[in-house]
Amino acid sequence: MTGGPTVGGLVQDDALARGRALLIARLMIAVYLVELLLNYLRPHVQANEPTLSIFQKLPGTSGSIGRLLSLPPAIFWTVLAGIVAGAAIQGFAAVRRPEGRRAVVLTWITLALLLGPFTLIPLAVVLAYPFQALVCVPGTAFVLLLLHGGQRFARMPLPVLLVAFGWGALVVFGLGRAYTGLAFGTLNGYLGKPSGSLGSQIKNQYHAIDLMILHLSIVNAFLVAAGVLLLFVLFRHRVTDAVTGLVLGAAAGLGYNLVESVLFIRIYGSLGSFISGATGGFEYYVRQAIGLLGGQAAFGALLGAGLGLAVQSRRHRPLIAVAAVVAAIGASAGTETLAGWFSHGVHDHLATGGPFDTLVVSPFLWLLPQAPFILLAALLLWLGRRTRAAAARTAVTAEASAADSAITPAEAPFLTDPALRLWAVVSTWRSYGQPAALALLRLQSAQLDLAAWRWQRRDSADEPAAREEGDRLRARVLRLKRTPGPQRVVAP
Repeated sequence: MTGGPTVGGLVQDDALARGRALLIARLMIAVYLVELLLNYLRPHVQANEPTLSIFQKLPGTSGSIGRLLSLPPAIFWTVLAGIVAGAAIQGFAAVRRPEGRRAVVLTWITLALLLGPFTLIPLAVVLAYPFQALVCVPGTAFVLLLLHGGQRFARMPLPVLLVAFGWGALVVFGLGRAYTGLAFGTLNGYLGKPSGSLGSQIKNQYHAIDLMILHLSIVNAFLVAAGVLLLFVLFRHRVTDAVTGLVLGAAAGLGYNLVESVLFIRIYGSLGSFISGATGGFEYYVRQAIGLLGGQAAFGALLGAGLGLAVQSRRHRPLIAVAAVVAAIGASAGTETLAGWFSHGVHDHLATGGPFDTLVVSPFLWLLPQAPFILLAALLLWLGRRTRAAAARTAVTAEASAADSAITPAEAPFLTDPALRLWAVVSTWRSYGQPAALALLRLQSAQLDLAAWRWQRRDSADEPAAREEGDRLRARVLRLKRTPGPQRVVAP
């Protein structure tokens, strides 16, 4: 896959990237408009029901809980205004056909108008409950750093992971809630009959909830997939394999999990003792402690890894991509459904709310349906890291043998062996102090980035854009080598 110029060495800035980004945004808005139309046309179950179900105030809720369970009208009208403004700019661009920097600016303004208003939904949750959000930050930051370090070779930069995290927290959660809020009202309208008995209405409500869970699992999987594919295009000069997709998908799922955790901690902290016996502390324990690497992070990792494999495969690309999406949908819906079913069966024979149930049984029942998917994601990461280790040896050796290389043959064995690299850094720290060790670490990272460029550009290294990037990475290594201090990696 050939590429154009990059912005800051990260974002691929060309017509293909902008076109794909606009296509993804248009599809998202089209789905929202379909959900809106279906909700508008739904049968009304109750008297004096509003035109759109999202404006209906639920009985018995007020204050913060009421705001959590309904969409603020201001956000809804902001979303519509953004869609209209975005469509107007696209019409202007179709007529005037701008080029260069003007086309780039108009593209990003359009994306901000189309998708930006949906981010107000998760921002309203986080800003309304800052304490719950703050207590979720340490664990989330730890997993993000773990994802960054777990790539081993040809790492996706941390700013890119933060973009994926932001996509999950803001776009996936915001759009997912907007879609599902409308779908829930639509399902209630078609399932509930005004003339039905109270028992049939309650049964219809449960059916609506089951279908809403499936709907949310579907739209979340497609939204995460859209984000991963968009990042693949914008950063395609750094996309290499399934590991790339895995860390991007996991970061997006982690962002979604952060906002969802704030929501559930608040809801169950206020109402849990009345509806299920759960508490805010229990939700924090499950979602931000033992289950932080499960749930949406694991499902996103599996989905992203599958899309990464699909990008690599030309023959079976559609099959692999569909399988990845179906697996993510099944994992999400299965966890919500089977975990409740397991819990109901076990708690018929075990008292709820005790220390053993809270610390062991209930978390185990929540993680049990996820276990096959978590293990599969871990297996894909392990296989991907092994593949990358072999690629690192090949790429470093090839770069060291180049005429203008910034990697010497003596440095190559250290760069291809993580244990030797660590030994060199530790030895430098003990002999020359922390500044020299950090300088050596920066040099090693820059050399590995150069080798990763050679691996990623192995089929297009002679193209002007690829050559420019290689020269920039090589100059960075040489600049670090000229910095005073004992930084160079030499063979013993």
